[in-house]
Amino acid sequence: MVVYMNKQKIIDQLKIFGLDEIESGIYLNLLEGGDKTPLDLSRETGINRSKIYRYLDRLKQKKLIEESSVGRGLKLNAADPAGLEMVIAEQEAMVKEQRDELPRLVEVLSSIPHELKNDFEIKYFHGQEGLKQMLWNQLSAKKEILLYGYQTRNEIVGKAFADKVRVEQIKRRITLYEIENEVDPGSYTYTSTSSWSKYYVPRLVPQTLIEIKHYTAIFNNTVSIMHWIDGQQVGVEIVNSQYAAMQQQLFWAVWEKIAKQVSQPDLAKDLE
Repeated sequence: MVVYMNKQKIIDQLKIFGLDEIESGIYLNLLEGGDKTPLDLSRETGINRSKIYRYLDRLKQKKLIEESSVGRGLKLNAADPAGLEMVIAEQEAMVKEQRDELPRLVEVLSSIPHELKNDFEIKYFHGQEGLKQMLWNQLSAKKEILLYGYQTRNEIVGKAFADKVRVEQIKRRITLYEIENEVDPGSYTYTSTSSWSKYYVPRLVPQTLIEIKHYTAIFNNTVSIMHWIDGQQVGVEIVNSQYAAMQQQLFWAVWEKIAKQVSQPDLAKDLE
């Protein structure tokens, strides 16, 4: 008889080969006791007779039990444990098929957003946690974020989280292009993030021409609008490739024709 502690260890090992605890118990029961009928197994394992046939079918598919007819009855016995090699071979064949099919599947799945580009989706966010999620979502930008900036991220979510976003943006090599009002920029001492000036390019527009009162970011196929004035903390993401493309065109038109260049901040010097 298999010692109980060893038996549990064997059951855990059989899980690696795709057997659950009940299947393993039935298989070990047959290894220990030899040929048995489904009724014998039901009584000895405590598994309902109507259910045990399902487990027996699974073990047959895995080539781990064999059946024989004795008179009018059906008897089952455990197959040679070496049959587990067949389980591995089938799993390897499945993995190979998955690897072969993966490139085609990825191509099909990747094309779905393009096929659905006319869909228009609006996502809503509330509270500071919602605004944090929106800022983090912007890090999915492929290479750049276009921003109509109002104040700084520090005012939105606090300096600690804002710097975490800045560090991640630099790590992902995403450039932030920001258009803000002339009255808005401060001394650029709002962050101690090194290399920030390499991935942050600001320009200014007169408030008399465009008054910016919301933090509006454009990236990929999304326009993200955040509002946190007078105690309100709400935001929306508009997901639509055509709308985002139009907003990108408008942004670059303002950038080229209206916005004024400013010198890049020397953050290290400002922070001394």
